[in-house]
Amino acid sequence: MKKAMDMMRKALKCAWLLMALAVLPGCTDWMYDDRTGCEHGVWVSFKYDYNLQRADMFGEHVGGVTVYVFDDEGNFVTSRSESNTSESRPLAEPDYRMYLDLPAGSYRFLALAQQNDHEASLNLPGAKFRRAEIGEGDTMDDFSVTLDCAESEKEPGMLEVAHGGLPLDTLWHGLNAEPLEVPSDRYVYQEIPLVRNTKYINVTLRDIDTPDYMDVADYDFRIYDSNRRLRYDNGVDESDDVLYTPFVTWNTYDPSRAQGAGTMAHADFMTSRIIKHDGIADDARLVVTNRETGNKVIDVNLPDLLSRMANYDELHRYSAQEFLDRGYDYELSFFLSGGQWSYVNISIGVLGWTKRIQNISF
Repeated sequence: MKKAMDMMRKALKCAWLLMALAVLPGCTDWMYDDRTGCEHGVWVSFKYDYNLQRADMFGEHVGGVTVYVFDDEGNFVTSRSESNTSESRPLAEPDYRMYLDLPAGSYRFLALAQQNDHEASLNLPGAKFRRAEIGEGDTMDDFSVTLDCAESEKEPGMLEVAHGGLPLDTLWHGLNAEPLEVPSDRYVYQEIPLVRNTKYINVTLRDIDTPDYMDVADYDFRIYDSNRRLRYDNGVDESDDVLYTPFVTWNTYDPSRAQGAGTMAHADFMTSRIIKHDGIADDARLVVTNRETGNKVIDVNLPDLLSRMANYDELHRYSAQEFLDRGYDYELSFFLSGGQWSYVNISIGVLGWTKRIQNISF
């Protein structure tokens, strides 16, 4: 009798369990903390080690990320964004991943990342990288990122980056190399490597002949390029020529010079991705002009000058373009004499790499 009662109780428990499962909802978003029985979709992670430090700095540098999903024919499917806030910093977690609930299929993933939430940053002053609005019916070819510009007062007919005296928000780009097959019955994982597109460039002037006098107000600093718009594959649409001006300039006084005091003029730029072309006429140029005389004291091929340090690290040999894409924090110290630059010291960020380049035409 007891054995029969135990068997009946077990049968009732099974019946109640089956009834409970029958009325449970499907694998909806609010159940994602426990996806038992609903294992499908994609976990996306990110890596930013494409830098000269060769260290993954995603969690330290990135504050907002958006993933755009396309099918294997390049048609837009969906997008998702996540960012740090004042209350929480999920992207800084070492095991951070973004979950995408995608049905079975083959997908491409385009990632854009910034230091802050993209939508929130659009309401702040300064030039922005504007993303093309895409939706149903659009393709990867319809996507682009365009830097804010306005008609230049310095050079009528040319576009000038409208920074408003502020640095650009750092922009990273990532794209998975091959389509990812997503099954219907299990999770899959995708890591997206990022490359930093925005470059910080500090230009310093010193005068060898008169080291006790230098004033940044006496000089006009400009960078000319054609890198306003970036395509989905991070290629540069070079249809627009643009002018960059410093977002800040200042003077400093250096009392350590051997023959009296020295004054230095400084100008800080931020630019979009810098490309070294096969034809030097297409490369960006850094031009510094003496306002009083109109003389161009500096007129140099910028990507060629920056990439002179591509092989400075004996452990790694970079192509010129890889070096430009890995590097992002450049310091150029020009020494003037006789109204022209005599030599320049090129330095790279925190690595302490420095190289001196002589002006052979001087």
